[in-house]
Amino acid sequence: MTVTPRELTLTQVEDLFQGLFVSILGWDITSPSKVNDVRISWPEEGMPAFLITNDVVFVQCMEVDEPYNRQREVEDTWNLATPELFGRTIGYTRVWQVNAILYGPDSYQNSQELRDKIFYPAHQLTLEKSYLYLIPDVEAPKRVPEYFQGRWWKRVDMSFRFYESVVRSTTVPVIDSIDVTIYEGDEGNKIAEINNE
Repeated sequence: MTVTPRELTLTQVEDLFQGLFVSILGWDITSPSKVNDVRISWPEEGMPAFLITNDVVFVQCMEVDEPYNRQREVEDTWNLATPELFGRTIGYTRVWQVNAILYGPDSYQNSQELRDKIFYPAHQLTLEKSYLYLIPDVEAPKRVPEYFQGRWWKRVDMSFRFYESVVRSTTVPVIDSIDVTIYEGDEGNKIAEINNE
């Protein structure tokens, strides 16, 4: 059985969740007058500051360790069309943690929107198209106001976990020939040599 390779890069995961959160919150982040934004954390070039009155979500994506993602299934296949090679497929489940750090006057309400609407069928379908599946045990958002420049900024942190079905494929050359040498006894006297080319 041949399985098509599939594996998301970190950038693809970040972009997917940035777009998903924008969709869930119903924000138009393309508008020049936008006051709301969903940003990917740790951009190389930095990002402009935002006001205490802006609603902003930062997305952080990272792989996390769980017993479930340590297991690997390896399958080797051989094809008559390419007898000098055989295919090797490795399948496993990667576990992603996606953090949302929400700022702004509506940060708490926005966290509730994310927590509830990520279960909507349309959003689940978006995830499934990328072989991502929500682990439905979603923790409650945590209110953690942040003191910055002499003011308390409204902030809410929350996390989601997802399983990603990963399939990686490669080809491996078959053994063309082997040399066998047979030795007798403890002395190691050579009694036969076979060269199979």
